[in-house]
Amino acid sequence: MLRTGFKRRQPKLIGVDLAREPSVTVLARVEPVPGRIVRMAAINDADFRGAVPKTEPQRNPALLAMARGQRCLLLVPGVCQPDPATTVACHSNQSAHGKAGARKADDQWHVHGCAACHWWLDQGPAPAAEKVERFGAAHRWMVSIWQDIVAGVQPATPKERRAAAWALARI
Repeated sequence: MLRTGFKRRQPKLIGVDLAREPSVTVLARVEPVPGRIVRMAAINDADFRGAVPKTEPQRNPALLAMARGQRCLLLVPGVCQPDPATTVACHSNQSAHGKAGARKADDQWHVHGCAACHWWLDQGPAPAAEKVERFGAAHRWMVSIWQDIVAGVQPATPKERRAAAWALARI
């Protein structure tokens, strides 16, 4: 008995040597299955050669630490529990701000928010457009706070001033 193993058969293309021409698009025939829609797409290795490099995440722990004990800026009606003890840095969920897959948005794209508003922003049932609008308004408020810190209008430590200037330089 002849054993063939589990090797896949290579399609035979008339007049084409795949070893010499790797950019040739290979189409395989798929037999139709009754009741099932089959779609074929040609994939060419050349399509994947110029991948865009990933950007380095912008992180600033001092900027995030400034959220402790502050008031909530999201102020979602019916959700917000304005307890400064639960305030954390709530990052944006928009890809324009660096959010992608398991990657968190860059630190300059965060606002101070209570635990309830943070949950609403990340997992809440509200429409995405409402979340984008609410985050945008809170972030404009956050930027004005950073501007006041840098200008010396609000009391802050030198470390907090540097962190606020860092965020303003990256927006």
